[in-house]
Amino acid sequence: MSQRSNGARPLRIVHVTPAYAPLVGGCERLLQSVSDRLVERGHDVTVITFDCATMLDFCKPMGAGLPRDERVNGVRVVRVNPVGSKLNRLHQWWLKQPGGWRTTTWVMGDELWPLDLPSGIGLMRPLARIPADVVTSVNWYFGAAFWVCRPRYLRQTPRVAIPVLHIEREWAHNPLLPRLLADCEGVIVMTDAERDFIAARGGREIEVGGCGVDPARFERRDGAAIRRQHNIGDRTVVGFVGRQDYLKGVPTLIEAMHTVWRHAPETVLVMAGQSAHRDKPVNDAIAALSRENRAKVILLDDFADGELASIMDACDLLALPSVEESFGLVMIEAWACGKPIIGADIASTRCIIEPGVDGLMVKPFDASDLAMKLLELVNDPAKRRMFGERGRQKVMSRYTWDRVTDAWEAAFRRAAAISEPRA
Repeated sequence: MSQRSNGARPLRIVHVTPAYAPLVGGCERLLQSVSDRLVERGHDVTVITFDCATMLDFCKPMGAGLPRDERVNGVRVVRVNPVGSKLNRLHQWWLKQPGGWRTTTWVMGDELWPLDLPSGIGLMRPLARIPADVVTSVNWYFGAAFWVCRPRYLRQTPRVAIPVLHIEREWAHNPLLPRLLADCEGVIVMTDAERDFIAARGGREIEVGGCGVDPARFERRDGAAIRRQHNIGDRTVVGFVGRQDYLKGVPTLIEAMHTVWRHAPETVLVMAGQSAHRDKPVNDAIAALSRENRAKVILLDDFADGELASIMDACDLLALPSVEESFGLVMIEAWACGKPIIGADIASTRCIIEPGVDGLMVKPFDASDLAMKLLELVNDPAKRRMFGERGRQKVMSRYTWDRVTDAWEAAFRRAAAISEPRA
């Protein structure tokens, strides 16, 4: 049942995260979708973040030039420069002084990940000023998480970790994580696999929130319009939506498509995402295609958020052979459109796909295996329909934003109920 009707007092929630809208990414869409709904339920939500519209902006001294303090769907968004603030400059200066590194390790230990740019020091000033009942630390890939969790003497407000770990990746095994988890009254994770990973490192009060969709949004999809716009006709479409780089498996997908095109030459590959997030290996792989095969690749760059459902609907299947996932939000968005999915065989994806029932899984970075699984679905429309319908039923019963918001709200209320922080 939704927490909206329980009569409890509204909470003041402050999220501290490296990125927020308009930057496009799974973590960012998760945080915005839940924050919007928390506001609808009467809570006061503030997001403290860096001034970034794309991942490239993290390296710009003045950021993206977005508003420093604005309301987005009722959520207050406070932005700071990713690099170049006085605190960042002072910090970098101190590291260059005799004994600077040594004295810094007294605070952080030998792992100096919190010093990586964009430094989270610049986030501490607004964090200290904004009243809160609960503070969250989102996305622990970035060292900003250290500056939210560790300095408890600055603010005795309960912390809830939302680390969004990619547990297959080396960065998720950071030795500082147990120290940060010890400073958090609760943890919200994406999957059962992440729950077990966090529990083994000392996390407490762990809530499996997952990701979700807005069913009403997908009722208005119009894949036929996308097909008409790009002259696709009734050809079979393999879709990819997201950041286009090596870890997301895009070079592997393009390599696998060479085999697909030999056996099913009319198949189209549609890749949708931010052009700024397509890396050089992917651009090189596209440039190396023959003229004939290049004509079968459609790039939908920088599409509007409202077009996502129609893009998914225009595809016959979604391929996400990615090892860089905490959940894989686009998979359930494809299911919401009744489309089958293919994911990489990693721990988080194994929590979502039931192979042979509602999707398929492939060996990471194995183009031959991916080509075989793609052809299995390209050549079998009945199986595509069966997998897609089962996936849609799973989404409607398990993965909606209202259910995710219920989980987050419950975690926040448990944390806020703690009057004294743990010793």
